[in-house]
Amino acid sequence: MSKWTSSKIVNVAFSFLLALLITAYVLSTKPSYSGSNNNQYTSLLPEKKATITSPLTVQFNSSDYVIVGAPSSVGVTLQGSSALVTAAQNHNEIQAVADLRGLGVGQHTVNVALTGVSSSLTATASPQTVTVTLAEKDSAKKDVQVQYDDSKIASGYQVTNTTVDPKTVTITGPKENVDAVDHVGADVTLNKSTKANVTQSTKLTAYDKNGDAVQVTLSQQTAQVSMTISSSGSSSSASSSSSSQSSTSGSSSTTKKVSLVGQASAGSTDNFNISFSPSAVTITGSSDTLSSIDYLPVSLDLSNITSKVTKTVSLTKPSGVDSLSDQSVQVTISPKS
Repeated sequence: MSKWTSSKIVNVAFSFLLALLITAYVLSTKPSYSGSNNNQYTSLLPEKKATITSPLTVQFNSSDYVIVGAPSSVGVTLQGSSALVTAAQNHNEIQAVADLRGLGVGQHTVNVALTGVSSSLTATASPQTVTVTLAEKDSAKKDVQVQYDDSKIASGYQVTNTTVDPKTVTITGPKENVDAVDHVGADVTLNKSTKANVTQSTKLTAYDKNGDAVQVTLSQQTAQVSMTISSSGSSSSASSSSSSQSSTSGSSSTTKKVSLVGQASAGSTDNFNISFSPSAVTITGSSDTLSSIDYLPVSLDLSNITSKVTKTVSLTKPSGVDSLSDQSVQVTISPKS
């Protein structure tokens, strides 16, 4: 066989082998179909599946309604190329939306829509629907009452004055919840055996008549509280000194220190231990008026009180009395066992 013929055979064999290799490569990269769904195929790029948490935005008429029971976030399952899923995890811009616009009072189940998802990814919300209640919106102004554990006050000391700023706040929420609020408490945290004055920024909480927290929105979350704490002895001395100065000044008005006595506007005082801080106040007026006053009644609503509560109550000036040494006092009410 000639050299030329041998070379030609080698070239043909090489070309045939090359063609086989190319054919094998093309076949290996052809989409692979499975089952009855011939639109699904295996991608050449590596895929990844992951779940992230996205905030839930509820769209509704906030002028007339408030929402109850909506979750703050939902899970989102992502599937697609590894690079895109990782990017979504690192820079989560996906938001879940529940649209209740146009709906009225009541419970509604609506779909969760996802925004900010790459068109190259498959995203599924979990849950895919949420149940949310639209309630009629209401608001009211409520007094802020200073509340504290009087057992933390050192023996021989008492709270002689409290101030709070702001004195009132606006509460907003479902009408049923707003109607249930009795007062807003500024809950002061005291150390054991407190003797010194206290100035503190305290959290505000709305309470019902039982002292249980009510879920509403407050116009202010905290209040500034100041408490004057004095020894019982110095308080008595100060009152005696004040009374003495008043009686020797030649003024037509006199002063008298009288005890505070709780009187039930609802419920019965027989079922409770009631204490005031201070336990007595100084009244100023004519001697004829003061001679007929032995104590100062304080009206208390004792209905639905099931546990110990301390709150601020306003004092009512009796007829004929010119002034009171305190406009309000702290009252601690404990059910008798």
